[in-house]
Amino acid sequence: MERLHQQQRSVQVPVPSPQSPFMTSHHEHLGISPGATPAEIKAAYHSKLREFPAHTYPEEFKAIRGAYEALRKGETIQNEDFLKIRPLEAELNPEILKQVREKAIAQLEVSLDDLIRATF
Repeated sequence: MERLHQQQRSVQVPVPSPQSPFMTSHHEHLGISPGATPAEIKAAYHSKLREFPAHTYPEEFKAIRGAYEALRKGETIQNEDFLKIRPLEAELNPEILKQVREKAIAQLEVSLDDLIRATF
């Protein structure tokens, strides 16, 4: 009976891995909702680190750390993307362009008399 009891203790129950194929998003790795606040993300991260210590579960630890970093940096990436310089995309109306060109040419037309007066 004692031997059977010892064998039952040595059997390990599989712990769900954060790298499970069913977990696809960083939020699922940390066990939080997509609308979680930064404080909730940090609390979930520390909770998962206690559940999956690095020395015991190195692969799970890497996945948890990666998910946390991605979520933490995701906010800064959005801010950086907002400030990113993008090329200007605009279409010019041909009619307006024609009018502007005619006005510019009209202002550039200078008579010889005007040139002589401006020079001397």
